[in-house]
Amino acid sequence: MIKQALLSIVCLSTFSLAAQAGPAANKPEHSHHKDEIGMGVGALIGGLIAGPPGAIIGAAGGAWYGERQNKKADKIADMKDNLTKKETHVAYLQNQLDTLRNQFGQEMRKVKLQDRTAALQDLSRGVSLTVYFRTASADIDRQTRPRIARLAAFLDEFPAVQLHLEAHADRRGSDEYNKALSRRRAEAVERALVKAGIDQARIHTQAYGEAGAKSPKGDIEGMMFDRRVNIILNLDTQA
Repeated sequence: MIKQALLSIVCLSTFSLAAQAGPAANKPEHSHHKDEIGMGVGALIGGLIAGPPGAIIGAAGGAWYGERQNKKADKIADMKDNLTKKETHVAYLQNQLDTLRNQFGQEMRKVKLQDRTAALQDLSRGVSLTVYFRTASADIDRQTRPRIARLAAFLDEFPAVQLHLEAHADRRGSDEYNKALSRRRAEAVERALVKAGIDQARIHTQAYGEAGAKSPKGDIEGMMFDRRVNIILNLDTQA
């Protein structure tokens, strides 16, 4: 009985494989292979359980099992394809986001630079200091030095600001003498600023002599305002 059952199983399996040979030509290779395995396994199990009738039922169940496996494999393949497409789309969106961030960052830096430049320009217009001198002297008064030190400490936080020193003299004396005198006054203020912590590269001097004097020679009181060095703040290296 067992031999007959096994013989029936083999025959049914062979028959099932031959019957599937024609239609399977149009199916993918993996699908055809799984159908054959499913039918063969089903026939074997069915034959062992119930003999030839069981083998027939088992072969049908095996075909169903193989078809189910094919559908599952196709579904997994579709899912993988969709995942790949989504990953590609996410990568594209990430690249777009990075590009926008870079552009936004550049624009923000421009705005900050513009705002800082405007603020420094306002600062340069609002802060100034004039140092006055005695007749024929280039020495800075003791009371003036603390003011220069405070200005230097304040400007230390704004390294972009340049300091332009415009030195003057009154009308008394020759042009050459007054030009040299105004130069010494500019140098005195420059030394005081450097001593207070200002980088010398930020300081630019110009000696005008009596060219900028406004008081006539007889106006002794008015001449004190001509003996001066104006400290002018600016963002440019040129006055």
